[in-house]
Amino acid sequence: MAGVKGKSGPPQNQNAFKHGLAAIEGRRQDGVTTDREDSIRAEILAGLIQDKCGEAQISTATRILAEVIAADAAWLVVFNQAIDNVIANNPKARQNPRGLSQLDGYKRPLVNSLTTNIAKYGMGRVGKVETLQEIIDEMTEHDETGENSSPGCPKSGVQRER
Repeated sequence: MAGVKGKSGPPQNQNAFKHGLAAIEGRRQDGVTTDREDSIRAEILAGLIQDKCGEAQISTATRILAEVIAADAAWLVVFNQAIDNVIANNPKARQNPRGLSQLDGYKRPLVNSLTTNIAKYGMGRVGKVETLQEIIDEMTEHDETGENSSPGCPKSGVQRER
C-alpha cells in the first residue's frame, strides 16, 4: 500500500481529515478569550446597547441578552477565520464533504443561537436619527398646531419628555 509508514491510505488521504477547530471549541467551552476576541465582543455590545438608545434605556435582561449576542458573535468571527485558514492550508478540504460538514458543525450552533437571540432582542428597522435642530423645529411646529406628542428615541420608540 502506498503512503507513509504508520498512516493508512495513500498520501494526502482525506479520510482522517484533521483541523484545529477542536481547540477553539475547547477554548469556547472553557470561556477563554483573546484580547482581539474581547475587543470584537465589546464593540458589538456597545453597538447593541446604542441600538436601544443607551445604557439608561435598557433593562437588565436586555443587557444580558446583548452580552450573549456579543459573545456569540465574537466566537463566530473566530470560527469563521479558523475555517478560512483550514480551507486555505488544506486545498483538498473543499472537495471533502465530510470535512466541510464537520467544519460547519462547529459553527452551526453559534449561528442558530445568534439568530434566535437577535430575534428576541428585537432587531428591526432603525428609524431616522434627528438632529437637535430638527427636534426644536418640530416642537415649534407642534406648538403652533396644538399637537402635544413628540417622538422619542427613533431606535426604540421611547417617548421623549417635553
